[in-house]
Amino acid sequence: MDSLDLILTIAALVIGVMLLTGHGSVFMKGGNAEARKKFYDEKKMEKGCGVALILIGILTGIDMFTTGMTFKIGYIVVLLIIIVGLMYYLRVKCRKTEKEK
Repeated sequence: MDSLDLILTIAALVIGVMLLTGHGSVFMKGGNAEARKKFYDEKKMEKGCGVALILIGILTGIDMFTTGMTFKIGYIVVLLIIIVGLMYYLRVKCRKTEKEK
């Protein structure tokens, strides 16, 4: 078991739960915040990022106990699926409509 994997797992789970419960808005800062607030629903973004981080934390936790190359390739594939799913969710589901702007 690698200590870096353990640290990443715990950090991803804690930050994911904070985002999911609405207490992690500090982790959503940075970039062009005004444009993001104008075009995207911040609460939906927090919840989506929270779910993605929890999934990444669980996946990294499982990866700590696997050693085979097949499992490592599977880890990378599932990680990419989570990231692509998050990007789709942010681009499609979190975008504000014209009425909300």
